[in-house]
Order: sequence, then C-alpha cells, then structure tokens
Amino acid sequence: MDVAGFLEAQRDAILAAAGAAVAGRHLVHYQAAGDEATTERLRALFDVVVACCRQHRIEPALEYGHALAIERHAADHSLGEVQTAINTLEEAVWQSLVRDAPPAALGYALGLVSTVLGTVKDRLACTYLAEVTAHAPATLRLDHLFEGFEGDVHPG
Repeated sequence: MDVAGFLEAQRDAILAAAGAAVAGRHLVHYQAAGDEATTERLRALFDVVVACCRQHRIEPALEYGHALAIERHAADHSLGEVQTAINTLEEAVWQSLVRDAPPAALGYALGLVSTVLGTVKDRLACTYLAEVTAHAPATLRLDHLFEGFEGDVHPG
C-alpha cells in the first residue's frame, strides 16, 4: 500500500477531523492562536508524516519533534497540550485508515504512521524536558519495557 498516497488523498478530511478535535479539547494556546493557525500547525505535522511514509526515513520526524519542542516551550505551551494536539491528528489518521484502507494493508499502514508519530512525540518530550531540566533525558527504551525492565535500568 502507498501509505503516503493514501494520506494525501485523505488530507482534507483528516485535517478537518483533527482540527475539530483540537477545538473540542479547548487547548488554551491553540484556542488563542485561532483555527487558521491550528490548521496550519496540523498541516505541517501531517506533511512530516507523509514525507516519512513516502521516503521511509524517520529523520524528518526527529527534526520536527525537536524543533516543535523548542518552539512550543519558548511560547509557554505545556508538553501535555502539544502532545494532545498531536494525538488528535494521529486519531484522525487512524480513523481514516481503519475506515478506508484495504484490510490486508491496514497493519502495515497503522504501524508506519504510528512509528512516525510516536517518534515525533518521543523527540518532542525528550527535547521539551531537556529545555526544562539541566540535562537531556534518555529516550524511552521500549525494548527494556517489553523485557520487564523500566527505562534505563539494566540488569546487573
């Protein structure tokens, strides 16, 4: 399945659903920015998702998450507020895929999109926390969590 092509074909519907979800969550900074600015922010993230899916490269997601954290932290957005806005886009993409993607391609498409958005959120959180704290936190080690270990705790 051409996930990037699918997303581009669904662009308007996905962005409209995500925009409505952001508005419904009453996020302070997004309400203050207005619908047009919120749509532009969602569009920028959406474009990163499409680019990563097309190129099969994660670097644009890493770069976007880092830049977003610096920008939103400087503008006094809470990390939770920004994560919530990202989650609305992810939910809209998932709904579109589940509704309209071929069933045989659904696992691949959801996995690809979730990997990209998960990477954005991880880099956002790590960079945001680095801005708040004196040192950069380590990225979440999912391999250790699934083995029964927490974070950077390694068995001795």
